[in-house]
This record gives sequence, C-alpha cells and structure tokens, in this order.
Amino acid sequence: MTSSWFLNTVSLMATTVAALLIFLYVYKAPRLADAWQSPEGRAAYAQHQRRLVISVGLLAAWLLIQGVGVILL
Repeated sequence: MTSSWFLNTVSLMATTVAALLIFLYVYKAPRLADAWQSPEGRAAYAQHQRRLVISVGLLAAWLLIQGVGVILL
C-alpha cells in the first residue's frame, strides 16, 4: 500500500462524507420559500428542490460506489 493510494482513499472518503452531509441538509432543509412566494414561485422552488435532491443524491451514491470499489480492490 503506497502513500498515494492512502491519500487518495482518505480524500475520496472525505469527499463522500461531505456529499452525504450536503444531501442530508438539502433533503431535510426547511421549506422557507412557502411563506413568501407566490403559488407559481412555490411550484418552481419545489421543482428546483426536488432536482437538487436527486442530483446530490446521485453524486453521493456514485462517491459511495467509488469508495467501496477503492477499498475492495
């Protein structure tokens, strides 16, 4: 096991943890826009929030798969 492999693994794990924390924040974020937006604005915000959750979730899942691959291979 070389030092570069170790550093790459640690950085991948740190990035994965950060992506998971961002996903949890985005997923559980309070719906602040509901109080001050119009119905059209609320619909657009909900769609944007949904797309953001999906994209960050896919990023976190991909990083998890890479992390497991690095550890197992």
